[in-house]
Amino acid sequence: MNCKLLSVAVFLTLMLTSLLAGRHNYCKARNEITADLNQALAQTLKERKDYIITQDTIRVYKQLRKTSGGQVLIAVSDERFCRYLKDKRLQQAAFITFDVVDSDFQDNSLDEQAVCSDTLIVKDKHAGETLALKGYARLSVASILGMSDQRIPAACMISAFLWAMLSWLYLRKKQEGSEAVTGFGGLVYSEADQRFYTAAHTPIRFTPMQQQLMLLFWNAPSHSLTKEDICAALWPKKEDANDTLYTLIRRLKPIVEEHTNLKIVADRGRNYSLEINKI
Repeated sequence: MNCKLLSVAVFLTLMLTSLLAGRHNYCKARNEITADLNQALAQTLKERKDYIITQDTIRVYKQLRKTSGGQVLIAVSDERFCRYLKDKRLQQAAFITFDVVDSDFQDNSLDEQAVCSDTLIVKDKHAGETLALKGYARLSVASILGMSDQRIPAACMISAFLWAMLSWLYLRKKQEGSEAVTGFGGLVYSEADQRFYTAAHTPIRFTPMQQQLMLLFWNAPSHSLTKEDICAALWPKKEDANDTLYTLIRRLKPIVEEHTNLKIVADRGRNYSLEINKI
């Protein structure tokens, strides 16, 4: 697999794992809060079997619902309910709401900033009413995230960014290394800027035609070309380009020999080769 594609695939896998694990742990923490509210509400009702909400509070509730013409929820901060919560971090944000179960009853919840328990329908003998009770904890998404175990998601996210940084450094170093490996006889060609350099990374100034011929030598097997191949590549519409080729080679030779350890060698006028100068 291509190194870049592998790097991207690993990064996306780590990020996706982080997000999925984070969401799973968030939902798990929210469910645990709901379970804690359920058991605390059940314990509260068990202790206060008959007397749950005062008659005066229920009377005020009915008057408010009649006046508003809609649903009314009254929140009660119950000390016993808070005491029964196993997670003490919920106590400052916990409360109970009640609704009278009658023809106007609607089992709705508060806004999304609150986690609620299941609805418990009970008969308050003291008040003579059937009540729908719910336990709530007003918590933001950030608060629930803080209460959930996000160590594994955080580790995956940190690993993803570390992987991205290390992959970038590796690919950059590899690219620089690949450019250096293409050196031959003190001559280096950079694919990035399409230029020839000396071993000291000094750019060599070739004319456009000289640059084309050097690229032909560079990409040819054994850096060797026939005269016909050169003429066909550089002057495809010219019937006889021998003199033009000779002039180009004659002017190119001293530049190559001055800046590199290479020389252009002619084989009986049929082939030209770029070879290492052993002198």
